[in-house]
Amino acid sequence: MKSTGMFLVSATSLLLGVFACISLSTPDQVVAQEKSKPAKKNAKAGKAKPAVNTKNLDVKADQLQSSFTRDAEELATQYADAGFPEKARAILESALAVNPQAASVQKKLEQIKENVMNANVIELDVNAAHGWDTFDVLVAENQPVRIRAEGSYKFDSGPNSLTAAGFVQKDPGQDMLPNFPCGALLGMVVIEPGKSGKPFLIGEHLDFVPKESGTLLLRVNAPPGNRNAGKLKVAISGHVQSH
Repeated sequence: MKSTGMFLVSATSLLLGVFACISLSTPDQVVAQEKSKPAKKNAKAGKAKPAVNTKNLDVKADQLQSSFTRDAEELATQYADAGFPEKARAILESALAVNPQAASVQKKLEQIKENVMNANVIELDVNAAHGWDTFDVLVAENQPVRIRAEGSYKFDSGPNSLTAAGFVQKDPGQDMLPNFPCGALLGMVVIEPGKSGKPFLIGEHLDFVPKESGTLLLRVNAPPGNRNAGKLKVAISGHVQSH
């Protein structure tokens, strides 16, 4: 994969340089540049050098661009069919860097990304009465993850009556989080034991890219001592693995 990536970077950089030079030097510009230069007398004939016409070369450059895009799309399809979506994605992204207007390549890239997001499905049940629960699901830095939640549960805040003091705060990690909807599904990535990340809202559906690798924790945002009844069925997919 490393050698493939290095080749794609080198090839793409080379082609981008070629097409950039072509776009910056159109035939009209070449003619204009030639006209702006003082004519140099030929020692023998005394004639100015004729303007250069690059029309034929530009046609070949367009053909090169089209050929690279077509071949890249075919190769990416073969990689995807062989079970290597990441290599397929890298090739398609390189093709788009050379030819951003290639609609078929863009469509293929979106399809591969969607297939990756729906792969490696891990299904689990989140108890609505619990605080943060770990399900031994690992996520990776800068790798997209999809979370979907279905089902319903009975919400019961707990005590039938309260004093003016309100709910008694217990473990801050288990208390209801004030900046999120009451009863909503939340997530958090624990980078290492004792080092928690920042909670985030999941709700019924979320696609996100973790900023750091770690273990994914889930919970329903409810006050401590709640008497919630029921579970949410959660499916996690994309760049995830269980341990």
